[in-house]
Amino acid sequence: MAKAVKGRARRRRLGPSFWSGAGILLAILVLSTWMSLWPLHDPLGSVGKALSGPSLQSPLGTDNLGRDTFTRLALAARTSLLISGAAALLGAAIGTVIGLIAGYVGGWVDSIIMRIVDAMLALPAILVALVVGVVIGNGPGPLIFALGLVFAPGFARVMRAPVIALRERDFVLAARLSGVHGRRVVIEHILPNVLTPLFVQFASVASQVVLIEAALSYLGQGVQAPQPSAGRMISEFTRFMQLQPLLIILPSLIIVLLSSAWNLLADGVQDYLAPRREPAFSLGRRGADRPGRTPGKTPLHSEEAEKRRS
Repeated sequence: MAKAVKGRARRRRLGPSFWSGAGILLAILVLSTWMSLWPLHDPLGSVGKALSGPSLQSPLGTDNLGRDTFTRLALAARTSLLISGAAALLGAAIGTVIGLIAGYVGGWVDSIIMRIVDAMLALPAILVALVVGVVIGNGPGPLIFALGLVFAPGFARVMRAPVIALRERDFVLAARLSGVHGRRVVIEHILPNVLTPLFVQFASVASQVVLIEAALSYLGQGVQAPQPSAGRMISEFTRFMQLQPLLIILPSLIIVLLSSAWNLLADGVQDYLAPRREPAFSLGRRGADRPGRTPGKTPLHSEEAEKRRS
């Protein structure tokens, strides 16, 4: 019995995907925060010759204006990380409320809400974010607001399905029959049981936000100069790729690392909660898992044993 309990506890541990993603995000957050508080150089000031290679003064070289690439890259990573987290959080807040209302109330309210959600999901996310950004302006704040609105319908759809399943459960019906207000039922009994898919969706959306933010900044509709951004750095330094390829490679690596880290985080949580299935077949000893047969023995072995006995 103790071994079974210990085995179940071992299976419930978070896997390497989760810890790899969390480690990458934590390392980027700590390094970028450190560089924003105590930078090696002024991110807006010139520290040496333009387009110079790595040196003791500038570990990753300088850009076309002589600014330190390492300092600006750390600040760009921090900007992308904060925008992705904040936009996903805003989308989760809006979409969760909409999904809870649609799933719990049901009926014509659910039908109207989900038709609107389906219509918004049919539009390309980057196109909607681009239009909203043009209307309300550029910069981190408007970008977070635009991307939060873009991804809110996805959160609403993800939340609706488990809410519909939970509202018919016995503990929810008992709370409703005892006279508990609907809002309290949703907050105390339903919401705690849908936090796991909410977190998986949050990490997945944050990964997409990293890519969309980089694309919008590359197009000039995201983070504006002089604030560093990985997408804007790629846009500005494309013409210098042959002279200083690190100016393109390093921001691209930051985008890939951040997006992959958020995806690893989502995959880790999903794997942690996925039901464990027994293998359909074994590549080990034949007959070990078949009922009514001794492990390690096959019909051929049984016939040989009978001949020897006779």
